[in-house]
Amino acid sequence: MELIDPAQDPPAAEPVRIGLALGGGAVRGAAHIGVLNVLDKAGLAPAVIAGCSAGALVGALYAAGMSAPDISALARGLGWKRLVRPSISGRALFETSRLGAFLDKTLDGRDFADLPLPFATVACELTTARRVVLDDGPVASAILASSAIPGVFPPVERDGMLLVDGSLVDMVPAALARSMGADIVVAVDVSGPLPRRPPRTMVQIMVAVSALQPGVAELLARDADLVLTPDVDAYAFWELSRMSEFEQAGQAAAEESLPLLQALVRVAEARTAWAHRTARPAP
Repeated sequence: MELIDPAQDPPAAEPVRIGLALGGGAVRGAAHIGVLNVLDKAGLAPAVIAGCSAGALVGALYAAGMSAPDISALARGLGWKRLVRPSISGRALFETSRLGAFLDKTLDGRDFADLPLPFATVACELTTARRVVLDDGPVASAILASSAIPGVFPPVERDGMLLVDGSLVDMVPAALARSMGADIVVAVDVSGPLPRRPPRTMVQIMVAVSALQPGVAELLARDADLVLTPDVDAYAFWELSRMSEFEQAGQAAAEESLPLLQALVRVAEARTAWAHRTARPAP
């Protein structure tokens, strides 16, 4: 048996894999862009991403290779009224076929297997209320499924299932990020309480209800190593005009938590290096 000399430098350890869990929250999801921007600049880009609803949209675009500033520019320049039009089907208030086509074009028609960065999302199976993980097949339809707020957007038919907004079953998929091989899971929760200004229209009410999932904080305390809660409470889930403020809130939350994340990375690196140093080859 060959013994390892403790005086020698240990073999190079695998880099620490940061997993990012991006939660649902409608327009408040713009905060995820600010978080990604800070992590990129700090050299702490995620190795895997799990996203739900708005987090699925931002996460998929980033996993496809878009930078945070590019995602920001895309989101601000979208003609939402052109892409999301009133529906006459009776299944929802709006139809999303144009939005789906736009996403598919933006993502170059990619399947999950084609993404440069591992990405997965979650949806709710309408007939059973079962949590469904989406990590293969077309990415664009998975985004639509994960963000299909019941009554507002139509369910998405996929693999024989009718899928709706993942926020109903897994608001911030931290456990999913862990299962994808993350050593450190950073969860970003933008759900928050109901806005100070109450919803006034049917759409606003349904958006607000979809973003309220009890027990989120308890689940994240169990499944995530670091939880970011950007200060988005001042504005409502549906306020497109506040996208810049939401993005800035995400950036501020990430900057405040950056020293703690860096400390977590150092601890994980030391633990991995120690494991390599003390490892013994199999007899």
